Amino acid sequence: MAANSGGTIEQRLRAAVEAAPSGLLMIDSDGNIVLVNREVERLFGYTRDELLGKSIEVLVPDRFRQRHPGFRAVFADDPQTRAMGVGRDLFGLHKDGTEVPVEIALNPIETEEGVFVLSSIVDISARKQAEQEQAGLEEQLRQSQKMEALGRLAGGIAHDFNNILGAIVGYAELVREETKAPDVIADVDEVLRAASRGKDLVERILRFSRRQDVVPRAMDLGQVVREVTRLLRATLPASIDIRLGLNPTTPRVMADATSVHQVLMNLATNASHAMEGGGVLDIDLQPFHVRDSFARANPGLREGQHVLLTVRDTGHGMDDGTKARAFEPFFSTKAPGGGSGLGLALVHGILRDHGGTAWLESSVGEGTTVSCLFPAIESESSEELAQVRPVPRGHGERILLLDDEPTLTAVGERRLQALGYQITTFNDPIEALGAFRTAPERFDLVMTDFSMPNMDGVQFARHVSSIRRDIPILLATGYMDEFPDSTIVAAGISQVLSKPMTLATLGETVASLLATGRDANGPLGPI
Repeated sequence: MAANSGGTIEQRLRAAVEAAPSGLLMIDSDGNIVLVNREVERLFGYTRDELLGKSIEVLVPDRFRQRHPGFRAVFADDPQTRAMGVGRDLFGLHKDGTEVPVEIALNPIETEEGVFVLSSIVDISARKQAEQEQAGLEEQLRQSQKMEALGRLAGGIAHDFNNILGAIVGYAELVREETKAPDVIADVDEVLRAASRGKDLVERILRFSRRQDVVPRAMDLGQVVREVTRLLRATLPASIDIRLGLNPTTPRVMADATSVHQVLMNLATNASHAMEGGGVLDIDLQPFHVRDSFARANPGLREGQHVLLTVRDTGHGMDDGTKARAFEPFFSTKAPGGGSGLGLALVHGILRDHGGTAWLESSVGEGTTVSCLFPAIESESSEELAQVRPVPRGHGERILLLDDEPTLTAVGERRLQALGYQITTFNDPIEALGAFRTAPERFDLVMTDFSMPNMDGVQFARHVSSIRRDIPILLATGYMDEFPDSTIVAAGISQVLSKPMTLATLGETVASLLATGRDANGPLGPI
């Protein structure tokens, strides 16, 4: 009876060991495995017979194996129960060679045969993965918050900077209209071109910080290449010689300036990494005619005139295997943490979005050439005609001009007066609204800034529209935020203009609104 009872207890103990949710593993004083349960087999991929009698080091990763017997010796000198989760992150070695993150609790057991150590092992792979995912989400949130803060900061800077540019453009155009001296006109034109580049720069910063959609515009790629090259000369090592080859007959393209900047910066950065000891970086721009056979070999391309941008380095080059995968997302030859592997994939995606393509040529020891093909603009005749079209003039129409910057109301008044309009200016929206409420029929059009103290331009427009539904309202903004159509319509705004604006844009917009009225066509949207 006692024997049967003892046998039952032993069976129960064995069943409990086998059914334990944790891996149970016992070693003797020499570090040899004398007991394993089913969970240990599952966790490490070995059968029971493959583990029994083997040294515990068989389950220790190579990077820890040499030191592990010393750890066992220290524990054997002072054997104490160590609770689960105490100490450093631990890893076991699976039969297939992969490492498994684990938590281990140690319990010394004294017997007549000596001291044994029972290890309780828990697979924490799922928890580690969840922690990594959580850390990734937290990092994304931090990045999102940083980008949001950067967007707000950039928006505020854009407003102030574009107000400054607005004054520069306004007074420069007034000088140009009033002078007949060719050298003065040439100097003023340079000021206006510089101001236009400043406006484009602010727009690119805003689009980048807010990750806005690309905005293709007719552009000279050579000008963008020169801008990026100036930045590269300041950022790349002095041991890299940058050489430009820009064909003056290269046609213009429809492209997004920020995207072209990304393409060049990514390619130049990759090239510099391939020339750690120095070298030559050639950036060339040439016309390129795509023929039918080339278009068929590159789906998405059309026949006709294109612009070929090539970036060539004298670095270590690529073997055939690397070339075959160069444009794959997340493929990188750099050490872990040295690169995302998205550079060339991003370049290819940008070119595809522009209706072009990208390819590379490379040989080991002979450098790499990346070619980027942009479709050229077939005809710019309508654009050229628009540039020389005379600015429409008014016939004494009365305009209420509101801006909290006295300099801008002063220059705006002079510009609009020069176009033949009668102007009443205000720097305080409350004062302007009071004047309009007193005599709403006194004005034919209202032009207001967006960002102002006490009341913004949309709120001001909403009050004006409630007083007189039919009056055209023009909103000017240096903030360059996106205004939803519903907001524009609800406020009664006819059109949105971005600061700084040229005299031609201002004149054409005002004349169009006065000719058609707000209700004729509805909101025209931002320019």
